[in-house]
Amino acid sequence: MNESSGADVLISRFNHLTARLDKLKGVVLRLSMKLPPNSHRAIAKSLGFNHERYPALDPHVQVLISVRKYMTANNEGPRPHPEVSRHNFRRDMAAIANPIPVAKVKDWEIPSRAGKLTVRHYTPILNDETQKNQEALPLLVFFHGGSFIVGDVDTHDDPCRMLCQHGQMQVLSVSYRLLPEHPSPAAIEDCLDTLKWAHQHAASLGADSTKIGVGGDSAGGNLAAVISQLAAGTNYAPAAQLLIYPSLDLVNDYPSHVAYGQGLFLSQVDVEYAKELHLSRSLLPFTDPRVSPMFGNLTGLPSALIVTAAFDSLRDEAEMYAIKMREAGSHCVAYRVAGQGHGFVSMATINRAAFEATRRIARDFRVLLDGL
Repeated sequence: MNESSGADVLISRFNHLTARLDKLKGVVLRLSMKLPPNSHRAIAKSLGFNHERYPALDPHVQVLISVRKYMTANNEGPRPHPEVSRHNFRRDMAAIANPIPVAKVKDWEIPSRAGKLTVRHYTPILNDETQKNQEALPLLVFFHGGSFIVGDVDTHDDPCRMLCQHGQMQVLSVSYRLLPEHPSPAAIEDCLDTLKWAHQHAASLGADSTKIGVGGDSAGGNLAAVISQLAAGTNYAPAAQLLIYPSLDLVNDYPSHVAYGQGLFLSQVDVEYAKELHLSRSLLPFTDPRVSPMFGNLTGLPSALIVTAAFDSLRDEAEMYAIKMREAGSHCVAYRVAGQGHGFVSMATINRAAFEATRRIARDFRVLLDGL
């Protein structure tokens, strides 16, 4: 064995061992769900969590935050290089992955104005009621979160499976182009092209072309709101929009920015870093509705389900968007998930309350689609 091949073997073994250790971490976190709330609070406190500051936060989420901060050095400090952040995020999501079964998952590439886009299509295992109706299924075009910097179809596989199966609908997830390599409006173009493609191919997918919605979490919720505004009145306009703790206003300050911008899953450091990357590369100002949909025309938009988290710095702007949608005459259903913070749909595999909240979102969005 030469020196180069020997090094490759060692690297392969190291990566395999690291992956196994990461999976073990996910198993331990799932087992920790079984502990009583008092034990969760005690563990979180021992790891330095300030229970007095956020007493109503889910006790198990307190543990998850404490473990994350304990294992991540300088969590509130300067952000790593985007490629490092992407690697770390993929690794974290892979560690806690616990995919629920669906009928079919297929990856392929679709054309866009900028080249090829990677998409993943999910089809649910039909329950008795869906089988009885024997109708084409609704389709949700899903845009992942990640501050426009990280994330792809793999990091959001678990949430998409849950939305698919518990919502009894197809899901089409897309890996759009990311900051800083691809300044805005690159991601918007990719998401809009994916929506158009879904409409053009609804029949071959077995989807109901009259019930194609858009949705996403965090940055993906921003993109879903932007796409809903841009496509309003067109023949490819989404039937409904699902905005999960979305970022909607990069200009104004809100009380939740200060109240929940430190010590939880989304810090103001993270938000400011994403804004800085956008500002340094993009030609679009923060006041542009394609960046901050709060400044867009909210009249005649698709019906929306807007879900916020009680302990999320983005909470207030999303709830204000719901108010403004209603004032503009657009239909909107909105509610706040108690005890949770930003990113809870990505923690559904390791937190029982997050699982229940994500399952409710899936079912509620299907109800919204069926009521159109």
